[in-house]
Order: sequence, then C-alpha cells, then structure tokens
Amino acid sequence: MADLISGAQTRMARGLLKWSVGELSEFANIGTTTIKRFEQSDDMSNSTISTIQALHDAFIASGKVRFEGQDGVFIIE
Repeated sequence: MADLISGAQTRMARGLLKWSVGELSEFANIGTTTIKRFEQSDDMSNSTISTIQALHDAFIASGKVRFEGQDGVFIIE
C-alpha cells in the first residue's frame, strides 16, 4: 500500500527541511507545477498515487522527517 501524505504535510515537511519547490521537484522527480497544485489542495483525488508516493519517498530519503497519519510531520533528530 502507498504511503499517502497530504498537501499540508508536504508544505510542512518542505518548510522543516527548508526545501524550495524546485529542490523537492528534483528530489522527487516531479514537476514544480504538480507540487504546487498538490500543496494548494488537500484533495488527494486530483493526484496520482505514484506522485504522492514519490513526494513521500523524497522526504523519507532525507532521513530528517517522518509522517504520522494525514496531519503529522515530525523532525527526526
């Protein structure tokens, strides 16, 4: 099963990591427009599972954040 994160969690994780949309785009191999659209809405039905999974995986690969449910984003120290 895919690890789903919300647009809000994406914004929060990006902020915690101090990543720009462009940096996340490079790490996740997803276009900046797609990321901006996803972050603006918490309606995941407009995004593909593979897009959401790629965003999740890019954050997890940093080794610096973890997600909890559809609301939580935590720094790993």
